[in-house]
Amino acid sequence: MRSAVYARVSTEDQAKNYSIPTQLEAMRNFAAEHGLQVVREFIDEGISGVILDRPALNELREYAREKTIDAIIAYDPDRLSRKLVHLMVLADEFERENIQLYFVTQTMGQSPEDKMLFGMKGLFAEYERTKLLERTMRGKLRKASEGKQPGGRPAYGYRLVDGRHEIEPKEVEVVRLIFDWLAKDGMKLTAIQKRLIKLGIPTRQGKSWWQRATLYRIVTDTTYTGQWYYNKHTNVPGGSRNNRAVQTSRPKEQWIPVRVPAIISVETFEAAQRQLAKNRELCSRNMRREYLLSGLLVCGNCSYKLGARTSGSRVYYGCYSKKGNNRPNICSSGNVRGDKLERVVWETVSQLLSQPELVIEQVTNRDQTGTVVRLETELTKVCQAIEKKVIEADRMLDAYKVGAISLPTLKQKMDEIEREETELQEEKSRLERELNKAEAQELNEEKLYQFCQSLPTTLSTLNFEDKRQILREVVDRIVVETDEVTIYGIIPMPEDTVNNMSIGLPSS
Repeated sequence: MRSAVYARVSTEDQAKNYSIPTQLEAMRNFAAEHGLQVVREFIDEGISGVILDRPALNELREYAREKTIDAIIAYDPDRLSRKLVHLMVLADEFERENIQLYFVTQTMGQSPEDKMLFGMKGLFAEYERTKLLERTMRGKLRKASEGKQPGGRPAYGYRLVDGRHEIEPKEVEVVRLIFDWLAKDGMKLTAIQKRLIKLGIPTRQGKSWWQRATLYRIVTDTTYTGQWYYNKHTNVPGGSRNNRAVQTSRPKEQWIPVRVPAIISVETFEAAQRQLAKNRELCSRNMRREYLLSGLLVCGNCSYKLGARTSGSRVYYGCYSKKGNNRPNICSSGNVRGDKLERVVWETVSQLLSQPELVIEQVTNRDQTGTVVRLETELTKVCQAIEKKVIEADRMLDAYKVGAISLPTLKQKMDEIEREETELQEEKSRLERELNKAEAQELNEEKLYQFCQSLPTTLSTLNFEDKRQILREVVDRIVVETDEVTIYGIIPMPEDTVNNMSIGLPSS
């Protein structure tokens, strides 16, 4: 009889006499003793038996369907799978193909009694593994409650000493540099990446090349403010054909806080998040050329961003909603000539910055209190909506656990909730930025005069980069309608003023 052998070893199995050579030797001897001819060997190394989606196992199953073998040999049932349900699925699959399944450590007969013993052994193996995982989890939770990190690597900038976080001197200054470059200098992550490489600062692994994803994890990790969390995520069955687990967030009340030495202040971290959001809004990626107003324009008809393109020698700005079929009703707004729009915006900003009296008058006459109340009300509603989405997600998971909904339905509902929550989080960030501007300190007229007079006497002589830099400093957004442009700006205050002042500039 033609036969194939299957061997598997995971990392934790290495010390249990389950090495690949040991299994192969035992299976070859078993084949020789039973008159079986081994024609193929399939090996999975470093892969858990809980996972059904394994490269060599998948290849073996496809090979079995070709009906080129009569038998399959494994060293032990737990080498084939550590989950009883997977074990029974594979046994049934091979039986349908008229393939005899053999194990070196036990007899696999075809009688009901043999199948019962086979299933019982798999059940006990799964039970043993579940109890081990439970004990391990309890131990990790206890460690976290004691202020320790239960395994794994600490965040960059820290080291673990007896499970507790301590500052890593070689890395801590790099973390502070990264946050300063982002929050204080307004650098993008790509620019920070290039600077680290140029300065020859190595990564934790000693490599000279920094990954942008690594930098993003650093600047968005709240651990650096002095609080690390354990038990933030859990795995739930996925909706793929191979039932891969999907990681999802636990409710925040289940997180276990662990105090760690702070590397940066909360204020620095929040400033870094605001700069990240600004960088995303002003991102010029995938553009063939630079445009003066890129990232600042908003369609007054549908509130989508306006993108720029070049046709011949002319620049045009057009509504992004016209790209693809991502809206049921395509925006009816037309394209705007770039040279005309850029000239109007620049002349308006130049005239304003040259007239401190006009700026002071507009700020003084603005209904600041009403704006703050409105923004606070809107922000409260958005926060409440986000909380409802978290509760809705928990209810979906509970419904799945008790069998009230199927896995495909769970995945569909969770995708919808995640998409809606992302939109709400973006709206929350926007409202927080606007509220921050609206709560700015009272205008200091003398310092504002000094600021306006410090600008070049002839703004029209500035080059493209200088103009764009000034616009990005003083303009928040520009709403473009059919025959009107409304510019909403931010007047940078002197260095000893914490917040910026938001004003409405004259429309043209």
